[in-house]
Amino acid sequence: MRVMYVASEATPFIKSGGLADVIGSLPKETAKKDVESIVVIPKYQDMKFVDHIEYVTNFDIYMGWRKRYCGIFKAEVDGVTFYFIDNEQYFGRPGLYGYDDDYERFAFFDFAVLELISHLNIKPDVLQLNDWQTAMIAMLYKERYCYYDYYQNIKIVFTIHNILFQGKADPKLLEEYFALDSYLYYNGNCRNDGCLNMMKAAIFYSDVITTVSPTYAKEILTDQYGEGLQSILEMRKHDLYGILNGVDYDVINPSKDQTIVKKYSARSVKNGKLENKLALQRQVGLPEDPEVALIGIVTRLTEQKGLDLIINQFEAMCQRKVQIVILGSGDRMYEDALKGAAWAHQDKVSFQCKYDFVLSNRIYAGCDMFLMPSLFEPCGLSQLMSLRYGTLPIVRETGGLKDTVVPYNEFEGTGTGFSFVNYNAHEMLATIRYAESVYYDKKREWNKMVDRAMAADFSWNNSARQYEEMYNWLIGE
Repeated sequence: MRVMYVASEATPFIKSGGLADVIGSLPKETAKKDVESIVVIPKYQDMKFVDHIEYVTNFDIYMGWRKRYCGIFKAEVDGVTFYFIDNEQYFGRPGLYGYDDDYERFAFFDFAVLELISHLNIKPDVLQLNDWQTAMIAMLYKERYCYYDYYQNIKIVFTIHNILFQGKADPKLLEEYFALDSYLYYNGNCRNDGCLNMMKAAIFYSDVITTVSPTYAKEILTDQYGEGLQSILEMRKHDLYGILNGVDYDVINPSKDQTIVKKYSARSVKNGKLENKLALQRQVGLPEDPEVALIGIVTRLTEQKGLDLIINQFEAMCQRKVQIVILGSGDRMYEDALKGAAWAHQDKVSFQCKYDFVLSNRIYAGCDMFLMPSLFEPCGLSQLMSLRYGTLPIVRETGGLKDTVVPYNEFEGTGTGFSFVNYNAHEMLATIRYAESVYYDKKREWNKMVDRAMAADFSWNNSARQYEEMYNWLIGE
């Protein structure tokens, strides 16, 4: 069986968020299960390991009246074949997204993926698309390509990583960029809220829709989380599956992590975390104190991540015996608020306004708790990393956070972290204080919880098995 994963980014070559981690890890795991795994992404200017890729071929692509060069490059990593779509006009620029011509860039990419299949003679059994940048491939395939003999019987899977970003565009682009008749817009196949909606098109045309956690699959059927697509998703709910993302345990591993000060395992977690804690405090300018409860936050500073709750209760959080280290950047208003809080509480708060991979790992390794009070969270990877490093997460019960963090039950002696239900600042604060009380007053129970957290298995093995079963069902094996 051959599966082609199509996405706008993938580790180890280029990353802006969690999507890259998924596309870098899932195919590697399915490849271990006798699936021929292929990944296709754009060849960006800022890509890493360019010296490891080789030129394959080139051909022209027609987008309406446009004729565009398309180069194909290739690399082999961990049993996965990566193909890179090259066009300097579209991808020879800094960064990945945020340009005025993003819709044209990814329209070109969508055509290039479908043309690559025949030019390289690598017809997949399953074509797995990810987020809006690849969504129109489903429509192009079903309306144009599937009628050619070579392209017949390819099954389409579309994965929603975050339904907030849908690819909403001017309806005229359906003809201008994709050379598809406007009646496909007016009949509702890709129309939503007066726009060409690329994600809706993928939901309508795909054979199966997946998302990144079982809870999120249920949430996006509701008015609260569906972002205007809940009706079309309700129509396809029998084809909608929630398969939890995992993390690469070969990479996310405190016993192998070269970026942290002291490597440790479940057996040596106490001493290992202590050394990492003191080193982290030194690095971020906090007083070295092995006893204080150290809370970590690694996040994009956006409304989705619960920053409003954190800022609302920051003064109250700092009244306790606690230290807080925050790593991240994003919306200016959140950056300014956190800078002010850090200045007012220099002995308790360190705000690192940036993204730093090494520092993020050191926060996972050195902190006692990890705060993630998201408004919504399709899956979330940070809580999985914190569990792996024995740092107990404090989360809101939404999406993947609900599916992965077992709340502490002092009566049954169970749990791998702490959680609260409602998007409420006072409820978050009460949960933090409860976690602090367990940390200070029930150290034995806390240590048992750390052991359970590190023993939890959120590797890709189980998730990859579920994907493989779905692929087999799709192609009738």
